[in-house]
Amino acid sequence: MPHEKIDPDTLARPHGFAQVVVAQGSRIVVTSGQVGVDTDGKLVGSDHRSQAQRAAENVYAAVAAAGGTPADIVRLMIYVVDPTEATLNDLYQGLAAAAREAGAGRTAMTLVGVTALSEPGWLVELDATAILD
Repeated sequence: MPHEKIDPDTLARPHGFAQVVVAQGSRIVVTSGQVGVDTDGKLVGSDHRSQAQRAAENVYAAVAAAGGTPADIVRLMIYVVDPTEATLNDLYQGLAAAAREAGAGRTAMTLVGVTALSEPGWLVELDATAILD
């Protein structure tokens, strides 16, 4: 479904996300948290970039399994261990690479720094909300 993305002049100019997304549709898709693991459950790397890219690819696959595309995603939640300037730059590079490959656009986004995720070595977890039909 087409979504209206709004960046009001009364809010700071966003970089890589939309301040507001207005969506219409009859089906709401909510994914569980996706991390940087392959189909065998093996961690794809030990850095934020590779884990962010794979986690995003996994989110896109989850939305596709429900009949959607990355363009249908209206909100992305990001949980990141050790959110320093360097690790966030790596994370954003991984997300951007996955988005370019999948044809994903800007969406509403929230990033939360955490001390740990549910498994040792996991650095990034993403979940998404998509609106279909």
